[in-house]
Amino acid sequence: MINLLLIDPHPVVRCGFENFLSEYNFLNVVHTAENLADGIAFTKSNPVDIVISEMILNDESPVDLIHQIKNINPEINVIFFTAQDKDIYSIPLMRAGAIGFLSKNIKACVMADAIKKIDAYRLYITNNFNNELKLDLDIEKPRNRYGTLSSREIEVLKYLTDGKRNIEIAERLKINQKTVNTYKNRMMHKLKVTNMFDLYIQAKNLNLV
Repeated sequence: MINLLLIDPHPVVRCGFENFLSEYNFLNVVHTAENLADGIAFTKSNPVDIVISEMILNDESPVDLIHQIKNINPEINVIFFTAQDKDIYSIPLMRAGAIGFLSKNIKACVMADAIKKIDAYRLYITNNFNNELKLDLDIEKPRNRYGTLSSREIEVLKYLTDGKRNIEIAERLKINQKTVNTYKNRMMHKLKVTNMFDLYIQAKNLNLV
């Protein structure tokens, strides 16, 4: 069961959200909050796996929302569910730590599938969005740094960008989960990235994705 918290200032969205996802028994809408303060208060004392939030809130910016949620529990994933323009906002917010960016025009089945993938893979990149990312490869190409990665680091990088969790990678490679995290941190340092989204971009740039 995946516990969802919705933050949205619009009453009609909050009222209809639980019904919107009611046929998916692996999803549990534990709370709907009008603002970030309410959402934060609930998250501090209740189990939440994914926060789904409107991008435009009265009390905080979306980046502040990400930071406040991650300060409570870095394992909580943040998805923005909004009518705002994906082309403008999605990449900056995913670099800030959001894990997905969904349009309010989507069907329930699309959202349910996205949530399942996000819970499993910790990143949601649609095929269309993946193709559009070719336009975003203006960050410095790391090919000259690729040679600094060890063979094991490259192996871990391929598994990470394929959506494998640390525990799965550890089992496949017969190493400790902490060792997997050490490899990930080393790769991010060598490739000069600070988040999973940019790590994905760099892996795409290296034709590993």
